[in-house]
Amino acid sequence: MLEYCVCPKCERMIMLDGDFYSGFCCYCGTHILYSEAREELLNGMRAAIPDEFELVAELSELIDEDDVSENVYGLDECREKRALAQEFLGKWDFGGAFKAFSEALDWYPNDFESQCGLMVSGVLRLKDTENWERYLVECVDKIRSQSDWNMAQEALRYALNIMKRFLSKGGRYVSPSYTVGFFERVTQSFPVLKQTAAEILAHCLNIENAPFTDAARLDHETTKFAVGSCPVEPDKNLRRGMLVVIRCHCDAHVKESLCRALYVYDRAVWLKAKDAARINDAIELCDTITNGEFPPADIKIVLMTIYDFLMMGGLEQNTTEREKLMFLSTVYTFEQIRRMYRFFGGDLFCNKLYAEIYLKQRGASLISPEYKKIQAKIRQLS
Repeated sequence: MLEYCVCPKCERMIMLDGDFYSGFCCYCGTHILYSEAREELLNGMRAAIPDEFELVAELSELIDEDDVSENVYGLDECREKRALAQEFLGKWDFGGAFKAFSEALDWYPNDFESQCGLMVSGVLRLKDTENWERYLVECVDKIRSQSDWNMAQEALRYALNIMKRFLSKGGRYVSPSYTVGFFERVTQSFPVLKQTAAEILAHCLNIENAPFTDAARLDHETTKFAVGSCPVEPDKNLRRGMLVVIRCHCDAHVKESLCRALYVYDRAVWLKAKDAARINDAIELCDTITNGEFPPADIKIVLMTIYDFLMMGGLEQNTTEREKLMFLSTVYTFEQIRRMYRFFGGDLFCNKLYAEIYLKQRGASLISPEYKKIQAKIRQLS
């Protein structure tokens, strides 16, 4: 079975088959022992945890009650597998723990402790990012039959803390788009953990989708561990993750910096390519943020940022306003500019752009009522 390892020589993430004694690094060609490469990965992850943060091998300590008094078919076997899984957790073998917790649930599907352990070990395997949401959903479904949420919440807090330390040491997930649903569900089901979840998601979105901003460059260049699957196409729908951060993060500066990193840093490339998916995503972000569920401060952050993207706020170097108008009038469709007008209709430049794009439509004329209305607005703003 292929497992993630780290080459001791070039320190890059590789995959080796644990059934073989040794293998070769696909980057530098070094012949390495599987045990050494695997230990290199585990050492890096151990370094991500501070000394005072000890691994809780016994998940049963997180709840007030256990099932000692129960005597049902499969429970004894479930306890044996659960104990084995907890040993694997203590050895940082999250793959082994996941397998053992799965076997425990095969014996006794209603064991809540094993379900929480499966969720934690599934998340901490890291490479299985696209299935994090499913593990969480299954665990939350089990919660409905429990009288106490304490174990699931504390187990999840434990996993999130390890993830934060992993990221702080240069780790990252190849595709945060796979984990947005997971973070959404964490913030909805466990409000006390929403700030931590928002911090992690903000970091992942920045590193993956805006890798050349000042805020992300250092992390990007020093990353040692990049785990998880990568989609064939880059994620062009950033709105979902951005809204989770806006809704749950308590730092307005972080929210504004992230929004600008995702939407403004490479605007010239997106607009020259007439990237309709990214343009529509930005407009939809404005639609959602103004639906009445967000405070004025958050609305201001988003609208100012998206204005700078869509209207190229701040003249580009050596570019006149007229040149910018002529360029943008070839980028946006009439339907897109009409949607933008809802948010930026009080801006003079937006009205001028609206007029330019309107005149390109079939049947448009300088004496039409709509064009006269636009010109009246321009005169008013001037």
